[in-house]
Amino acid sequence: MLPSRQLIKRELDAGKLGEPGLIRIHHWDARGEADAGHELPSALLQQVDVILWLMGKSPTLVYAVEHGTNPGKQGRYLQVHLGFPGDAMALLVYSSLHPHGDPYRSLHVIGSAGAAYADDQQNMQLLYKGGQPRGVMAQEVAMSKPTHEAVPQDWDNVLAVADAVNRSLKSRQAVSLEGR
Repeated sequence: MLPSRQLIKRELDAGKLGEPGLIRIHHWDARGEADAGHELPSALLQQVDVILWLMGKSPTLVYAVEHGTNPGKQGRYLQVHLGFPGDAMALLVYSSLHPHGDPYRSLHVIGSAGAAYADDQQNMQLLYKGGQPRGVMAQEVAMSKPTHEAVPQDWDNVLAVADAVNRSLKSRQAVSLEGR
């Protein structure tokens, strides 16, 4: 996870934001992943993992929509809405249809006692290592020691949400995950 996401998780775990009520992620990238059998993009699944990690519980309801694209144009635009116990929710907006340039990624977390925002529009993170702070590219940051190791149970939840997203896209209905 990016350092900005790790910081927000620490604030949530410390109770400084209260219980998460809304998580919103925008993940816009101009690369346009190749569509292998109309599967969900791996970048979208990674963002679902971030949401589940921050929320700390599994969703009970999933609703997803995909907006049409121009024929022959590579890329997708999807919105994934997740409902959680206690009336919490998350919205993930994924797009790979934007013009070439830097990606845009933002994270908003609104809790019962505070809110946090992270935006790496320039794909940079600011690190303090003593002396003057310096910006480093996100790829370099990704090599820093992670504090969130994926475990199989985490991916079980991500894959269950991915399955519900696919079913919602096909049925154009919300899909319940209660009792899963």
